[in-house]
Amino acid sequence: MPIVNKDRLSVHQQPHTTKLISLALSHSLRTQRALFLTQLKSALQLLQHTQQRFVLLLIKVDNIAEVERNFGSDLSNKLITSIREHLQSLTSSNDCLVNLQGDEFALLKTDISDADSAVDLAKEIQSQFRFSFQVSHYKILCSSSIGISLQQAPHSVSQVLKDADIALKNAQLQGLGHYHLSTALPTPSQNTQVIQQQEKLTRAIINNDIQPYYQPIIQLNSNQLIGFEVIAHWHEDSRSCSISHNDHSGDNNRSFISLAENTDIIIALDLHIIYQSCLQLKKWHDSHADNQQIMLTMNLSAKHLILDGAVEHLIFIIQQQQIPPNCLVLEFREHQCMAYNKFAIRALEKLRQVGVLVGLDDFGSGFSSLNAFFKYPIDFVKIDSHFTNRMLMSKKDLSLIRVIRDISHDMGFKVIVEGIESQQQHAKLVELGCEFGQGNYIAKPMDYRQVNRLLEL
Repeated sequence: MPIVNKDRLSVHQQPHTTKLISLALSHSLRTQRALFLTQLKSALQLLQHTQQRFVLLLIKVDNIAEVERNFGSDLSNKLITSIREHLQSLTSSNDCLVNLQGDEFALLKTDISDADSAVDLAKEIQSQFRFSFQVSHYKILCSSSIGISLQQAPHSVSQVLKDADIALKNAQLQGLGHYHLSTALPTPSQNTQVIQQQEKLTRAIINNDIQPYYQPIIQLNSNQLIGFEVIAHWHEDSRSCSISHNDHSGDNNRSFISLAENTDIIIALDLHIIYQSCLQLKKWHDSHADNQQIMLTMNLSAKHLILDGAVEHLIFIIQQQQIPPNCLVLEFREHQCMAYNKFAIRALEKLRQVGVLVGLDDFGSGFSSLNAFFKYPIDFVKIDSHFTNRMLMSKKDLSLIRVIRDISHDMGFKVIVEGIESQQQHAKLVELGCEFGQGNYIAKPMDYRQVNRLLEL
């Protein structure tokens, strides 16, 4: 009889044991999720028959990827377990808490029926993240983003989950450690109206009723034209909106952008405008040697950074038109990049690899952080128009423009100042040493025919 090597036996058994543990955990998670879906269905049935409201919270740990990168997956998994235990301490026997995936939890509570209580719960959960979690020999500090969906009318399970997911994404767009409350869905009549507006917008894109307009960007000290920011103009109701998703056109613009951003229509709109603009830029470049340095800047939805194949589609359009990629500056807002951090960095790097320039739009608005200068692969920084509007009256705003200018120049970024509305602002920006600018004082957005005349074609 052969002698059994016990050491070899233990080594051979280890992978099998690990696999069994992994399968058991996987089975446990599936069971939890199945129980969660069952309780969610029961809550919806109760809402339908008794009008008893409930709240669903999606809780996402903001920086679990950094923990895994710095400490490894084993410790990040232990952190998730520790966080779950803390969350469990806030629940009652009737609640359902489940780990949906990696760093995301769902909490279903049927004893909350008003928005104030739902928000108080979210604040209480986030307060748990103000203290470090003890994991092995480490104390780890992290934050959470929370989407709150307060259900007040019966809907499908998928619709409830989608509503909570949208609320979570809105929370993430505000920055790390925020929550966002969605008080269920619109009434049927409102739903019908929204659907009609979406169909109208989609038809406008298909019928080519939305066209790119171009706002000149100049070199401030010489007034030399260097390019244009692309503005999407919808002739219907004389509405226009910036493809940079700014608020230049007032409430109609915000409504227009909101309608597109809340669905994937924004992707179709962006691609439509980019295609038309690249086609026009090719004509301008080919018309005269002096025009070959003209560039276009366009701000895009962050969805291009996270949807599969979206960045590749952008690159395809650019390459199809055979225009120099370094004549395009694709801009994204910083808070959107932060919400989709690892996806954003990966997508921006893809754009830069093919020669497209990347811009950080509306810098200084909201909670902008100088960390973005070091984190994201960028070439341009666009200073928010609110600074420009206040700089002649506010020393703080003037000082911040100087700071952004100095750091940008030191790091090799070019600066565009938007919202120039007067000769005094123009002169002050020249004095500050800012390179490029745009605004209604310089020129209002114009269609391609007006640009042709400007270029004397």
